[in-house]
Amino acid sequence: MDWSKIKTIFILTFLVLNVYLLYEYFSLTSQEREVIPKNSLEERLKGDNITIKRSPPKEEMRGQLLSAQPKVLTETELKSQKLEDQKSLDGAVILDKDETFKISNNFDPKELDEFIKENILYGDQYRFWEKRDSTITYYQVYGDQMFYQNKNAQLTFYLNEENEIVSYSQTMLEKIEKIGEETKLISPISAIEILIKNGKISPDSEITDYELGYHTYVDISTTQVLTPAWRIVINGEENLFVHGIAGDILELNKEETKTVE
Repeated sequence: MDWSKIKTIFILTFLVLNVYLLYEYFSLTSQEREVIPKNSLEERLKGDNITIKRSPPKEEMRGQLLSAQPKVLTETELKSQKLEDQKSLDGAVILDKDETFKISNNFDPKELDEFIKENILYGDQYRFWEKRDSTITYYQVYGDQMFYQNKNAQLTFYLNEENEIVSYSQTMLEKIEKIGEETKLISPISAIEILIKNGKISPDSEITDYELGYHTYVDISTTQVLTPAWRIVINGEENLFVHGIAGDILELNKEETKTVE
C-alpha cells in the first residue's frame, strides 16, 4: 500500500472541504455584517475630521476565491529565457553583469521599468510595493490586483551602499484558478466603516487611496487559497486591510504596513 499517495489524497480532500466551508462561511457573514448607517458615518467622518481623498464607487463589486501553487524558478529556466548573466543561489538570483544598475536617491519606480523588462523572468506580472533602505519590493498581480505581502509572490531587489542593484530574489504563484462562484464584495466605503468602527483610523486622518487585491487565507506547502481584500491607505503611508467578503480586519505583517511610493 502506497502510504504517500494515501496521505496526499487525504490532504487534498481536506483542502477541498476547507475551501468549501470557507466559501459558505464568507457568504453567510457577508449577509450578516453590521455597518454604520450612512448619516452616522458622515457625522463620524466630520466629527473626527477624517477625509476621503477619492470618492468610492457606487456600483456593486463582485469577486471570488482563488487557488494557486508556488512555482519553482530554476537556473535552467533563466537560461532558456536568455538570461545567462544570472545565477541562482539559495533562492536568490545574483546579477553577474559587467555594468551595475544604479537607482537615484529620490527613487521613482519607473526607473526600473526597462530593467525589469529586460532582466526579470515574468517581470510584467509584478507591481511596485515599497522601497526601504537597501531593498525594493514588488508583488505579483493577477489581472491588475496584487497578492498583498505574499512571500510566494514576491520580487525583491537588493542594493549595495552605492544604491546599485547587486541581486534579487523572486517567488511566483502559478496555476491560478478561480474557486466557486462570484459573490458580492463589500464596498470600499464599507471597509472604511469597519476600520473606523474598530478604532483603526485615527482622527484628523486622510484616506488617500484604496484598492482591491488578494490576501492569503489558506497556505500549505503545495497550495494557497486567496481571498479578495481591500487595501485602505491612510495618510499616504499606512496600509490597512479588510477581507473583501467577510469584512474581517486582516492583520498582515505589521512590519510591512507602511509603504513609500
